[in-house]
Amino acid sequence: MTRVSQADRIIQFIKEHGSITRLQAANEIGAFELSARIVELEREGYIFLKEPIKVKNRYGDTVRIIRYSLFGG
Repeated sequence: MTRVSQADRIIQFIKEHGSITRLQAANEIGAFELSARIVELEREGYIFLKEPIKVKNRYGDTVRIIRYSLFGG
């Protein structure tokens, strides 16, 4: 059986949903080190747009996170 890598799952998720955040990566595909996988994918030639967005955390505080999407697709 072929194992699908976290990096492959991240690319597939972005293609299906348009973007991904650290929380989505952890909850949806079990990738707890999204930024590390993004760096690996960039080394493979992928180009990402990195958009800082503001969201509320569980305490109601506004925090900034990064939303990653593929450049050109």
